[in-house]
Amino acid sequence: MIIWLLSDYDYRKHLAFKSLLARFSAAYPDSNIEFSVKSRRGLWESMFAHLRDPKRNPLADVMEIPQNWTELFSKLGLLSDLSSGLEALAQRRYPGFILKELCRHEDSRAYSAPWWLEAPALFYRPQALKGAVEDPDKELATWEGFRAALDRVRAPARRGNFRELSVPGSSGSVSVADVLPRVWGRRGGLFSDDFNRATFSREETAGGIEDWLELAISGKIELFSADRFESGPRPAEDCAFIISSRKIQGSGRSGLRMLPYPGYPSGGGLMLVYNLAVSASTRDTAAAMAFVAWAMEPRNASAFAESFGVFPCLKSVFEERLRDEKETGVYRRLFSAPELKPNLMVYPTAELLLERVLWNLSLKIARRDYEREDLTRELIMAQGEADYLLSLY
Repeated sequence: MIIWLLSDYDYRKHLAFKSLLARFSAAYPDSNIEFSVKSRRGLWESMFAHLRDPKRNPLADVMEIPQNWTELFSKLGLLSDLSSGLEALAQRRYPGFILKELCRHEDSRAYSAPWWLEAPALFYRPQALKGAVEDPDKELATWEGFRAALDRVRAPARRGNFRELSVPGSSGSVSVADVLPRVWGRRGGLFSDDFNRATFSREETAGGIEDWLELAISGKIELFSADRFESGPRPAEDCAFIISSRKIQGSGRSGLRMLPYPGYPSGGGLMLVYNLAVSASTRDTAAAMAFVAWAMEPRNASAFAESFGVFPCLKSVFEERLRDEKETGVYRRLFSAPELKPNLMVYPTAELLLERVLWNLSLKIARRDYEREDLTRELIMAQGEADYLLSLY
């Protein structure tokens, strides 16, 4: 059996998966498992290569995928229905906000199993904010308040040697995962509510993207720097703010505090969910299903997620983890009004179009060659391509 695992900036995920496989092999000594790590783009290209030539480009038996890829690749015939062979799916043992997107168009079938999730939040160092922010809960609740705080902690009169902001886990350029919380915070999006047209260039969407680009333009974050390629979300001793979707190692010892992502009136925010899927072309469906079912057992799902600071998706262990968190109040606010990427056929391709836009703009910013018109032009072109996709579906 072959497994494809999504690559990750945090080495702890890969160590946790190796440990998971070792325990599975001990429980199932006759199993023969190999796994390889693929980037998101590499996985996307491998799946479409299989569509073009299945014999030369076989799929893995089990694949980790972003949850919102499920509908696209199930409609293309690449994924097996798991609902009849996986008790957790058959009994719908997941939080409602996860099931809402996973089973958007299906009442009885499900083509991937929710595994783990992460939620972007704001961490701050209280000693760095002394004299700059009097009431963090109130002043950092809005994007405008957060931006003003970034400027104040940078002022030369500030004591200490704190950087303003760290964003662990970035690929170096601005990404869709970076900008979506701001886009949604402004009530923008990639498509209209009825999904009849793309809205890349709509004021709320473009404004949310520009909010994040401005952080790079103003030097609050540095693109393509060593800081953007950290091996895990660790608390930088000289950093006032950290935007991270994962629990930060040593946050308690370093005195970091946590707040919801700034700019969400409800206190909720973006949820990024990752699933396990079984290939429709696997030669050993029983073995692949057995691994997914075993990985979804409460003890295994909990240990895997805890190892790199994320949440398990299985409802029982998700709620247990939520109760045990030191910042449980903040997490409950995050999960009170969660927003997931839509599990629709056109959405993953639209994300790739926006990733290309953000890559081009990031290069321009890094070269100090960026103009506001560049954003407008790139978004209009990408919107035209997304509208064409919609016409095909």
